[in-house]
Amino acid sequence: MLCACEEDPQYSNTYCNFLFQAFLFPSSALTKAVSGAGGDFCIVKATGTSPVHLKCTPNQGSYNQADLDLSMTTAIGNERLNYNTMGQKRGLVIGRTYEGVLCAYDLQCPNCDFNSELVWGAKPHLLKCNKCQRVYNIYSAYSYIESGNKGRALEQYKRVTYDRNQGILQVRNP
Repeated sequence: MLCACEEDPQYSNTYCNFLFQAFLFPSSALTKAVSGAGGDFCIVKATGTSPVHLKCTPNQGSYNQADLDLSMTTAIGNERLNYNTMGQKRGLVIGRTYEGVLCAYDLQCPNCDFNSELVWGAKPHLLKCNKCQRVYNIYSAYSYIESGNKGRALEQYKRVTYDRNQGILQVRNP
């Protein structure tokens, strides 16, 4: 009897809890990525401890340095949030697909045991792992490997919301 091939689930089981007060950073690369019509994504990494800085690397466009290095100095932003639960290693890729679907992916390559950080590829909708040389496409609501060896798609987080009225972005998983 033939068995159907098992497919990796679309969404990650990894715990993730990230809250961003976009209203405090209205011109930041991250705010633009989540509030725009589509096609903009931003790599977001938490660095430091007090205050925590969110380092933003957009997939396209030019920004002032202040819109790329966000200091979390509010009580909620720095005291009540734990940035260690922001993906596998304090890094996410967040934005809207070209269809406008809000998505969040882990910044670590799932095919390198989450020990290699992804970088932007040759086009705005591509992420590349310099370790295994896979290129991931995030053009639509699901990631897939565009080039390189077969493997797993990016770790995608299920609960991603952006409240335009309150200016709050949340990424949560289980």
